[in-house]
This record gives sequence, C-alpha cells and structure tokens, in this order.
Amino acid sequence: MNKLPVQRKTLAYEVYEYLYDKVITLQYKPGQMIYESAIAEELGLSRTPVREAIQMLASEGFLQIIPQKGNRVKHISKKKVQEALQVRKSLEAVAFMDAAVKWNEADARISAYKAELRHIMDQQRDAAERVDVVGFYRYDEVFHDKILEICGNQTLGEIVRQVRGHVNRIRYLEFFETREMDRVIRDHEELIALIQNNDAEGAVRRLHQHLDTAASHYGSIMDKYAAYFEAHTP
Repeated sequence: MNKLPVQRKTLAYEVYEYLYDKVITLQYKPGQMIYESAIAEELGLSRTPVREAIQMLASEGFLQIIPQKGNRVKHISKKKVQEALQVRKSLEAVAFMDAAVKWNEADARISAYKAELRHIMDQQRDAAERVDVVGFYRYDEVFHDKILEICGNQTLGEIVRQVRGHVNRIRYLEFFETREMDRVIRDHEELIALIQNNDAEGAVRRLHQHLDTAASHYGSIMDKYAAYFEAHTP
C-alpha cells in the first residue's frame, strides 16, 4: 500500500498532484481508463478525495469522466499545445523580466534564492548524469517555478502553471526522445546569469530561444506518437 502522509484538509489536492504526475509523465497514457476505486485502494484512501482529485483533473482537461464506467485520460490536443505554448511564452517573459529587475544580492531573500537555484541546477545535472528523464523533467518544472516565485506575482504564477500543464506531456516526450539534457542545463545556467546581471531584455530573449528550441521538436514527436494525440484539432 502506498499511503499518502497528508492531513485530511489537503488530501484531495495531494491525490490531484499524484494523479497529475502520472498523467504528465505518461504513466497514465492518453486514452487509458483509470478507476476511482482502484486508485483509492492503491493509495489506501477513501474514494472521496480521489473523486475530488479526478474532478479537478477533468476541469483542467486532462481526464474525461464517463458516468458508470470510469475516467479516460484525454488525448493531447495539438491546438491546446500550440495555444498554451504561446501564452506561456508571453507570461513567463514577464516573470523572467521581473526577476532580473528585482535581483539584488544585498537582499537576504535574493541571496537565499541564489542558493536555491544552485541546488536545483545541481539536482538537474545529477538527473542528467543518471539519464533519469522523469527526475530531469521534474527539476525543469522546479526551475521555472522558482523564477515565478522570485518574480513574486502569485496570480501570474498560478496562471502559468495551469497553462503549462497542456504542454507538459509533450515536453516530457521531448526530454525522453531528444535527451538534450546538456542543452537544457546550459540554457538554464545562461538564464540565471542574465537574471543575476539584471539583464531583463536578455533574459526574455534567451527564454524565448529556450522555449522555441523545445517546440521545434514537437512536430516530429506528434508524428511518432500520433496515437497519443487527438486525431484532429477541434
């Protein structure tokens, strides 16, 4: 039994995060049926928090609830990926710009962020050395989340994380297929240097290059994993 050590008031969200991770890293594949009772048994929980978590994922477009049958993992929408990438580029640009403007190592909080970014990069390098695609993907998310935190705009951060979800499954496949981990690490290190040098415009340009390079692989990934994607763009 893989029981979750969480308090009751956060249980549904903890289950949501667990299931979200399964969907994004394709442990639950597009088109696969998953069942409330089986998940509850797996986690050693009642069905109520599992049901709530499933409803959250359905509201975000990751699951389709089929009454009396179960829940189907939705196929990846090419249209959603394209739209989400465009929105992500625009909104994250604001976060990276603000982080560069605010960077001042005389500020104790900024000094702490510097140490946290160093730790994130160490962990991502370690994942790359072990060719741990899941771990590498997770630290990629942590890196971008940390910049959103430094920016300090909580609403912006929440919107970016929600939008980014529709890119994350293909992003995971990109890591799995290309194994361009060294390139991603270099991009992150250069972005950190630009932020620390208060080069807001440079950070935005480099962020766009970073995201566009990843997106340049998406066409071939969609062709190779056609069964994971919607047959047509709605």
